[in-house]
Amino acid sequence: MAIKENVQEIRRNIPVYVTLVAAVKYASNEQILELVKSGVKDLGFNTHQQLKKTRQLLTSDARIHFIGHLQSNKVRKVLQENIFLIQSVDSYSLAERINNAANELGIKQNILLQVKTDESKKHGFSALEIEEISLKINNNLKNIKVKGLMTIPPLSFNPEDSRKYFSLVQNLSDNISKKINKKLEYLSMGMSDDYKIAIEEGSNMVRIGRAIFES
Repeated sequence: MAIKENVQEIRRNIPVYVTLVAAVKYASNEQILELVKSGVKDLGFNTHQQLKKTRQLLTSDARIHFIGHLQSNKVRKVLQENIFLIQSVDSYSLAERINNAANELGIKQNILLQVKTDESKKHGFSALEIEEISLKINNNLKNIKVKGLMTIPPLSFNPEDSRKYFSLVQNLSDNISKKINKKLEYLSMGMSDDYKIAIEEGSNMVRIGRAIFES
């Protein structure tokens, strides 16, 4: 099945209010070009290097998401690429770096805070600290805007296993919205195997790679 048909099939499976972000980490330039031609506007990049190499393939109305771990020394370079949303802010020090770079560039940068629901992974805020951290960022860092939460649950052969993690992050999102007195706009949860379950648990943004590019 071609990329265009895969995209159409996924769109049939998600409500209109859910944003499809195509994760292009393993995609070739030819595949990214076909993806753009199929009408996908939201593209998720894991590295500045790949983004830089493929920038000329993207349409002017493309919305670029940075979804990989963002190294501190790459923050300014990434922000200069006009990023719609940095989805992987996983420490307060990184948030400070983004805030400072955004201030220097004269921009306001939209971010998501990454909640660590997989204890085997290094990156992300714990469920216990995320509410306090979000309040701290909202109050102290004026050049970034917390737009929501993102999570990557533990890998499992049964997608249903992810449900409890998605439900947890949905509840955290509601709690944070109350604390900062502002509804968080995005809940980025769900990938190729579990996006339908994520949507059932409140996700309105899914990051899909393999299911788009598999033949």
